[in-house]
Amino acid sequence: MSNVSKGNQTHDRALIRFLLENRTFVNYMSILMLIYAVWATIEVITNATGATWWAPETGIPASEIFGDPDRVQNINNGWVIGTGAVFGTVGTMIQYFYRAAPYVDASMQATAALIITAVKEEQIQETAEKIADEIVAAAEEEAEAEEVAAAEAAAKAAVKEVKAAAKKAKVDAKVAAKVEAAKVEAAETEAIAAATEEVEAEEAAKEEAVETAAATEEAAEEDGDASTETEEQVENGPKKKF
Repeated sequence: MSNVSKGNQTHDRALIRFLLENRTFVNYMSILMLIYAVWATIEVITNATGATWWAPETGIPASEIFGDPDRVQNINNGWVIGTGAVFGTVGTMIQYFYRAAPYVDASMQATAALIITAVKEEQIQETAEKIADEIVAAAEEEAEAEEVAAAEAAAKAAVKEVKAAAKKAKVDAKVAAKVEAAKVEAAETEAIAAATEEVEAEEAAKEEAVETAAATEEAAEEDGDASTETEEQVENGPKKKF
């Protein structure tokens, strides 16, 4: 199908090239074709109306065919009718191609230019709308991306704060545990110190009691020795007198 269309386009271009390269000759030939077509038309009309005086006389007299001498018409020749129609059509087309076609071409070109301009304006409008839509979509996507980034940053900050709070809570718990352990240890140390002091106090009291008892015993012994000496002196006194 494409080969046939290419062949037709080549043939059309060759015909147009021939018409353009041989414009003067083809123009005169088309004029002669139109003159022949006009003559053929007049000849057909005169034969049909019986005006056989119009030279040259063509066709066959009807009186010879029908045997009626009163019939003055001539039967038209088919070759004259056919060639007149063909030459008239071809000549008219050639004259149209040489005379009217440029104006029609220019008009068509102007119309085509207007159509192309309108189409271009519509395309430009559509392109501008498309670009505007793309810009708006890009701005929306950028805004969404910024919102997502901000949300992610806020989430990360919140996670960091939670982690920091948890870490601080752990540290505080450890410190509190250490403080509590230190308090317990201090209480235990104080209790041990108090118990030690009590034990030492008891031992000191015992030692003092022992020392006091010893002192008392010594004092008692000393008192016993003194009374013994006194008794001896008392006993020895009378003996001396005697």
